[in-house]
Amino acid sequence: MDGTTGFESFHGHSPKALKYLKGMKELPKPPAKVPKQTEGHVEAMSEMIAKWKKEGLFEPRPFASGAYGLAVLAAIAASVALAPAYPVAAGLLVGTAWAHCGFLQHMGGHYELGRASIAWQHLFEGLCKGGSAHWWRNRHNKHHAKTNVLGEDGDLRTTPFFAWDATLAKKVPDWSLRTQAFTFIPALGAYVFIFAFTVRKYALVKKLWLELSLMVAHYALFAKALAYVGCSLKAAALYYCTGYAFQGMYLGFFFGLSHFAVERVPSEATWLESSMQGTVDWAGGSAFAGYLSGFLNVQIEHHMAPQMPMENLRKIRADCKALAKRFGQPYREMGFIAAVRLMLGGLARTGREELALRRSYVAAAAAVIDKIHAD
Repeated sequence: MDGTTGFESFHGHSPKALKYLKGMKELPKPPAKVPKQTEGHVEAMSEMIAKWKKEGLFEPRPFASGAYGLAVLAAIAASVALAPAYPVAAGLLVGTAWAHCGFLQHMGGHYELGRASIAWQHLFEGLCKGGSAHWWRNRHNKHHAKTNVLGEDGDLRTTPFFAWDATLAKKVPDWSLRTQAFTFIPALGAYVFIFAFTVRKYALVKKLWLELSLMVAHYALFAKALAYVGCSLKAAALYYCTGYAFQGMYLGFFFGLSHFAVERVPSEATWLESSMQGTVDWAGGSAFAGYLSGFLNVQIEHHMAPQMPMENLRKIRADCKALAKRFGQPYREMGFIAAVRLMLGGLARTGREELALRRSYVAAAAAVIDKIHAD
């Protein structure tokens, strides 16, 4: 496949990547059996990325990002102060703050803060949240490269608990299909607990000593801060468990609004096709919705230009909408309530359709058996 747009989207800020690219040998002729891609998409994306660069939309926004980061750090400090007397309320507050640490490290992981990007990601993902920046980039870049592609986008691996389409539904038991529209959001509370194990295993296997050190520093820092404010062990455990659970629900909910309920995308789709077909915008013109969701509400634009500072994504909505119209692609934009209905309604509909299909199989088998007995 033509990798031009992928290269420009992931490595557009990297002089080292450009140097590597120039040093590679050119093939004397195109390789055989290259998947056919929609004509004009690659050229249109290159033109649009060049236009956005010329307009300065890829330049870092340190003041806006810094103010956002300081607000989140202040929320963490406030949660620690509240923990001794109100551990559950403090846990909800720190869970919200940790979710926003996830959004902030997301900005660093996409290199939208220039040279400071990885240090920024280590601060919010490693020290503040106790996670692994490397693990996140490895997983999330695959999601961007193959958005909503079954078997290639790891974010679709929600079976055997939840199914978003007929293919995934085959792997989910009846009881879960009946209840998944109601249990999805509460079940997200287990998300961070599960990944806490896989992330640490990944860091150990990959020998990511800096990130492991930041994880240790995270727990040591919180333990010392909670002890300083006089938090008991029981209150500290309640604070942490509440924070972990609410963080998972917050992150998973807002991510789900932007991706899960739309159709699956073929592996050979162009960057433009996967960005339009596999994502949804909701309340895209609202700065409040942007900060509330870590700018996941302008997901179409983020997938079109993942290295663009999140605060600038609203400025390219008209360009993305024009591209969608030009190439006959969907451009889904809706309100918050409509996005929630799309997500939870998609779960309910998928469950109903698969259960009805299974009942039809049982009925057909019973009819065959009855006929055999009658004969």
